[in-house]
Amino acid sequence: MEGHTYHFYNLEKQLQEKLWEVLKGEHPPVLDKEEIPLEVPPQPEFGDLSSPLPLKLAGTLRRPPLSIAEKMQEALQKDLPPLVKDITVTAPGYINFHLDYTALTRSFFDAVAVEKEKYGETKGGKGKKLVIEHTNINPNKAAHIGHLRNACLGDTLARMKRKQGYEVEVRNYIDDTGAAVADIVVGLYHLKRECPRDMPFDRFCWDLYAEVNRLYEEDPALKEKEREVLRQIEAGDNEVAHLAKEVAGKIVGHHLDIMWHMGVYYNLLTWESDILHLGFWEHAWEKLREGGSLVYEEEGPNAGCWVVQLGDLEEFQDLENPDKVLVRSNGTATYTAKDIAYQMWKFGILGQDFLYDRHGLQPNGTVLWTTAPYGNKMTRFGQADEVINVIDLRQKYLQDVLRLSLHKLGFEEEAAHSIHFAYEVVSLSAATARELGVEVEEGKKEIYAMSGRDGIGVKAGDMLARMTKKATGEVAARHPEMTPEEHRKLAQDIAIGAIRYYMIKYNMNSIIVFDFNEALSMQGNTGPYLQYAYARAANILGRVEPEVAEEVDLRDISIPDELVPLERELIRRMADFPTILSRAAQLLQPSLLAEYTYNLAATFMNFYEEVPVLTAHPHRMRFRVALLQAFRQTLGNALYTLGIPAMLRM
Repeated sequence: MEGHTYHFYNLEKQLQEKLWEVLKGEHPPVLDKEEIPLEVPPQPEFGDLSSPLPLKLAGTLRRPPLSIAEKMQEALQKDLPPLVKDITVTAPGYINFHLDYTALTRSFFDAVAVEKEKYGETKGGKGKKLVIEHTNINPNKAAHIGHLRNACLGDTLARMKRKQGYEVEVRNYIDDTGAAVADIVVGLYHLKRECPRDMPFDRFCWDLYAEVNRLYEEDPALKEKEREVLRQIEAGDNEVAHLAKEVAGKIVGHHLDIMWHMGVYYNLLTWESDILHLGFWEHAWEKLREGGSLVYEEEGPNAGCWVVQLGDLEEFQDLENPDKVLVRSNGTATYTAKDIAYQMWKFGILGQDFLYDRHGLQPNGTVLWTTAPYGNKMTRFGQADEVINVIDLRQKYLQDVLRLSLHKLGFEEEAAHSIHFAYEVVSLSAATARELGVEVEEGKKEIYAMSGRDGIGVKAGDMLARMTKKATGEVAARHPEMTPEEHRKLAQDIAIGAIRYYMIKYNMNSIIVFDFNEALSMQGNTGPYLQYAYARAANILGRVEPEVAEEVDLRDISIPDELVPLERELIRRMADFPTILSRAAQLLQPSLLAEYTYNLAATFMNFYEEVPVLTAHPHRMRFRVALLQAFRQTLGNALYTLGIPAMLRM
């Protein structure tokens, strides 16, 4: 945060530096600077930040932790860090830092006044290119809520990383040559099914996909049709291949429409068919074989195959056949081989590139590009310093194979920067499963998995429509003066906020058990609660007299000598935003930012309930108006990063 007086973002590092210097002055360092612990005390009287460092040192130094704390306090008091007013010690051995809230508020106001919508941004990723690939839905049916979680997580990651200065390229990979598309072609081409005119094509395909898979079990001969279709798709330039491309294109159009409604946008669509037709694997094959990275097995279970040997790696030592086949004995490449070639392209080390064309203009005004068989050469895509693949936890093994294969093939740096952003899947609660027509055994099972093959799941469009309908009723009741179109637009923004927050607030290792009633809730730890806090602040600011509003300037507002506890808590919470945003981006934890944003909104709502603003003494009133201006900006920036619409009224 260079260029102005705001230093709170760096305070934790400065405190770690100070503690480390004091420790080094008396003893050989026993910890790295980054290992020095700092935490927020459970009670305000213990300070604003606290370090249990003396407790960690007691065993090594063989001294009572309280004695160590007092000695370190004495040294720290001689040169107080910026924004620290006092340092105290409490048993059994904590060093407590008390902030100078006048200085902190001044610095915070300056930062918000100067940076506005950029408040919270840092530059840790400046000069680095990051590729994030997410959504990646099979183009064979309507998107469901599991796909929506992937897209919301990936989009939030992209937003957070851009706030850290990264050049972020977002891709959506379309597997238009796989079995999922082939099954729809079987239904259309061989079973002669037709989409009703009044039915969206993606919804028709949802039912058709389930029907075809049910018929495979009844008629094994039909399954052979799938294999025939796959061969024709891979061969290309035939009636079936053209139909498959048409199906995929229509379905992707529906997918993009729902994602755009959710505020999710992309830079590039990459098509599996283009990877095949451009011979990415053949190009990688020559490169890898020349480097001697592949091994030809002459005996054993992989006889006649080209493999990458993974048996000496800890992750694969317990497997009966740990080596990964890239080229089968019949000369065909495996999916792993194709994935390796594609990952090499992302890093710009394949030596082969796509051709590109404009797919169209997205609702946010940005151009969406697509790979195309007859497109143009471009140099803007790929060449990543880091790649994040957003794929659920069920794909962990395959993602591990991809990363470790790159390592074994000599691409150590690229392997180290290949990140699998894994998350748990979305399942259905018993109540929701029952509502969808699933046979539920009472008291036997609480979670039901979604299944595209069985047609079981909640379509993303249905979820958005139901939430919008519910919100529309509430908005209409609160705002009879608005038009029906205004009701619908406001309700849709509320629904988007509810869905996006619901999809990212959970820890990545937590299975989301989707329940309609919980997702539709407007109370508690939900997206609409955050939107309501923003609207409430905007409402108060809208009632400030114009002449008073003109007098309030964050850069020169007078700060009271003493702040009430709720003022201090709100200031401290807002000043934390850059730190939390940076940490969430670094750790790839959207849920961390979601939790912070909820706590920020809750802190403001407590402030709103207990602390008068417009009726306060004029001097105090002006300060609190400034506080609300800073809050609206901070919460607005947090909501934008989460992809949640910020609204002036609810």
